[in-house]
Amino acid sequence: MRLAARLSLRALFLCIWGIASSCGYLRSAAIGNLTEDVASASARHDDIELVAQAVPTFLVLLEGLLESDPQDDDLLLAAAEGYTAYAVLIEHEDASRARRLYRRARDYGWDGLVARRPALKGLREASFGEFAQVERHLKEDDLPWVFWTASAWGGWVSTNLQSMPALAQLPRVIYMMEWVLEHDEGFQGGGPHVFLGVYYGALPRMLGGDPDRSLRHFDRAIDLSGGKDLSVLVQKARYYARQIFDRQLYEELLREVLERPVDAVPELTLQNAAAQRQARLLLDEIDEHF
Repeated sequence: MRLAARLSLRALFLCIWGIASSCGYLRSAAIGNLTEDVASASARHDDIELVAQAVPTFLVLLEGLLESDPQDDDLLLAAAEGYTAYAVLIEHEDASRARRLYRRARDYGWDGLVARRPALKGLREASFGEFAQVERHLKEDDLPWVFWTASAWGGWVSTNLQSMPALAQLPRVIYMMEWVLEHDEGFQGGGPHVFLGVYYGALPRMLGGDPDRSLRHFDRAIDLSGGKDLSVLVQKARYYARQIFDRQLYEELLREVLERPVDAVPELTLQNAAAQRQARLLLDEIDEHF
């Protein structure tokens, strides 16, 4: 299970190149336009490895900027995005390392929220009843920080499934993501719906799983993206069709991904290329799951 498994190469890419463009320090150095142009060009690229190789360098750069200004909420948001996306990228190969990266991303995201809303300080470790008070302090423009904090937190939980204390934090993650859903269901191309589709599809019923709710969330995400985001189809196959043991639906969704052009929406080219790569891997493993 991967609760943060949006596997959003678009998000990854935006994190890689958006780190600089989201930072006033670098904008003041007059390179903001350059990073935005590089971001636009890379999003239209179909070579996943080429773009992904840039991630560690930019994360190290971001760490250096945070050394100078550890309370900059924009930098903290960029760190939460960047580390979450990179953790998703490597989780299959190195779950232990991904767990550390998710934790780092979660902490950066939460620190960003606290920098914006000091009243949140201490609530993360409080009882769930007290934690639920975060809603009283959040504002509409906090939404990106809430989304990426919840995404990273969910990823950390998903790589700690053997830990009951980690699993006990899951209601907080869902609470935050449902807040995002309520305020902007289309954020990150329907990201809250995809996240909750994965959550309700991946967990057994005794832990809150619900295939019907999973299906509704995935279908709404597909509607919001106009079906142009192929990664949503991959996640629907993986976390819904597989869980209800519907081999036909599973195969149909993945083959649809492979039959669609990756560049129908130029800015989704990189993300859709990644979705096709994952679809091939999942089809290769089909007999292991059905």
